[in-house]
Amino acid sequence: MDIITHTTQWVNGEVLQGKITIALSILFAITLFYFLNFQQSFQKGLMIPISLYILVLLGYALYQVTQRPAHIETVRQGMQINPKETITAELKKAQKDNKAYSTVKVVWVAMIVIFGILCFVIKNDFWKGIAIGSILFFVGMFIFDGFLHQRLKPYLSALETINA
Repeated sequence: MDIITHTTQWVNGEVLQGKITIALSILFAITLFYFLNFQQSFQKGLMIPISLYILVLLGYALYQVTQRPAHIETVRQGMQINPKETITAELKKAQKDNKAYSTVKVVWVAMIVIFGILCFVIKNDFWKGIAIGSILFFVGMFIFDGFLHQRLKPYLSALETINA
């Protein structure tokens, strides 16, 4: 397979994840707002990180759906102009993304542990809600980035094979 085929497969996976994420985020937001009682301090605290999580997911998912497809054409044009430079640039980008995903996983786990400890230390219901909501935020980001990273690995491997 050539780089265009690999790039197309990777981009199609990104777009599919974006569409699924948009749908799940909307359903999650509707469900959350339906079941939460905004009169309770704990649930008010929980809403802040959960709302932020939904916004982050929607933002990145919209980026995936709207901006990623253009990447295929960028690679296609680059392959016509300068194939070697295009492959090298894609490989560097994929390696940088791979390193970023590996690093951010450690950050998410560290934040889960920190907020997990805070759950036991904090006595105020509002702040306990924020701590538990933050744990959910970071677990969700860990899972979301995990899917992105797993999809990037075969693309990176293919680019390394093509570049060799």
